[in-house]
Amino acid sequence: MKHAASMAVGLFLKEGSLAESNRELGYFHFLEHMLFKDSETRTSKEIASEIERVGGVLNGSTSREYTQYYVVAIKDKAELAFDILSDMIFRPLFREEDIKIEKGVVIEEMRSYEDAPDDFVYDYYFRNIFKKSPYGRDIIGTKESVTGITRKSIRKFYEKHYFPANMVLSVSGNLKWEEVIKLAEKYFFFENPKGKVSSPVVIKAPKKSFTKHLEKRKIEQFNVMLGASGVPRDFRSVTVIQLLSTILGGGMASRLFQNIREKEGLCYSIYCFPSFYRTTGLFSISCATSREKANRCITLVLEELRAIVRDGFLAKELEDAKSNQLGGMAIGYELPENRMNNIGLQDIYFGKYYPLQARMDALKSVTLPELNAMAKKIFSVPNLHLSCVGDMKDSEFQKIPTKL
Repeated sequence: MKHAASMAVGLFLKEGSLAESNRELGYFHFLEHMLFKDSETRTSKEIASEIERVGGVLNGSTSREYTQYYVVAIKDKAELAFDILSDMIFRPLFREEDIKIEKGVVIEEMRSYEDAPDDFVYDYYFRNIFKKSPYGRDIIGTKESVTGITRKSIRKFYEKHYFPANMVLSVSGNLKWEEVIKLAEKYFFFENPKGKVSSPVVIKAPKKSFTKHLEKRKIEQFNVMLGASGVPRDFRSVTVIQLLSTILGGGMASRLFQNIREKEGLCYSIYCFPSFYRTTGLFSISCATSREKANRCITLVLEELRAIVRDGFLAKELEDAKSNQLGGMAIGYELPENRMNNIGLQDIYFGKYYPLQARMDALKSVTLPELNAMAKKIFSVPNLHLSCVGDMKDSEFQKIPTKL
């Protein structure tokens, strides 16, 4: 990226919470926290201050199918970025006192989610629609599983999953290939422990539960998650569904925003988003409204979806969605952090890299019949799933329609 003053380096582990056993719930997330603690050569404060001193960013995240750690820094500090990332990931101390402190931190993180209805409803929704499948488990784990973590158990878990063949190193910025290779060979090792072969856990596609669930809370707003079917992650499906999502609920010009917020004034925000995994997927619609307006709001969403399945989208809508996605993609590609993420995730899921032009060509090639067929596929369920958090009587909640 010859224009970029910054660079980004990320290490992706090809596993996330789906690879946990029932006794290890929340271990990947907890381990992510622990790798920001003291290493063999630096304290946690030194790790943070060395990056922040040069205006850089150090962060990590845990998902269901991968875990990520990354550094964004000015190009001249590329070696420092490699050094810090390598140090924290490959030389953690796992000190007893750090584990004890971090248990408390994660428990507080859980409480913050539980106290925020707009965060809680998302996890509540996944638990309900995926029922007992690993896909429905909270990534953060449970209070019991986190408090039960020991130095021995977390180190054993680390050694089981963190090895080179199970990782992708992704780099983006105004750097030469030879420079990247030199830094990688200096700070990362590539030899696997004997017998270690990468084999990410693949969970059989779960049967989704298109039922209704209410978590009663004495709060002002009524938080809503609606769920339709989805598809597993593949390059073409991602391309088509992102266009569909843009038209339906991807911004202020979308159908849902215009018809439910602008025309009816039923909510402050309403949007939809797809979720893609190796063997399954979801298509979700989220909004927050008042208890009195909830039935009307959801009724209008259903009417919109029925109209799409019945009549399809307009050619102009597809044209505008393509333009939106092409513009957003081009803007995103100017940022090393976005490009680094894109490289890593494409390698994990597709085993190859689709450059900007290939992704743009794929977007342009989507036809209206293809888009409409995808809409019929994901909205083919008899009823939408409904998970809500708010102050409503059961009798009132049961009257809310979900039938498509």
